[in-house]
Amino acid sequence: VAFSPDGKTIASASYDKTAKLWRMDGSLITTLKGHEAQVLQVAFSPDGKTIASASADKTVKLWNLNLDNLLVQSCNWLHDYLKNSPNISENDKHLCDDVGGKLN
Repeated sequence: VAFSPDGKTIASASYDKTAKLWRMDGSLITTLKGHEAQVLQVAFSPDGKTIASASADKTVKLWNLNLDNLLVQSCNWLHDYLKNSPNISENDKHLCDDVGGKLN
């Protein structure tokens, strides 16, 4: 396991080929999937925005935890759908207008 620099999150390596993020109260935040063998070790970057996971499949994966960046990427991906789908309400078409990225 590894503790985040701010002490609010724990990352764990797992035999089920995942890394997991936990709150300090023991509740699961998310499961990071992508390795093809058991995850042997996890570590946080000094700024807490990236986790490195090392696996028995001889790979290291970097996981971006910057939620602001994730929100921008998600809204960029949804941009055309939100703006052009006939099934979206007028209010919902503007969900990402204040996020940044290519939407503004």
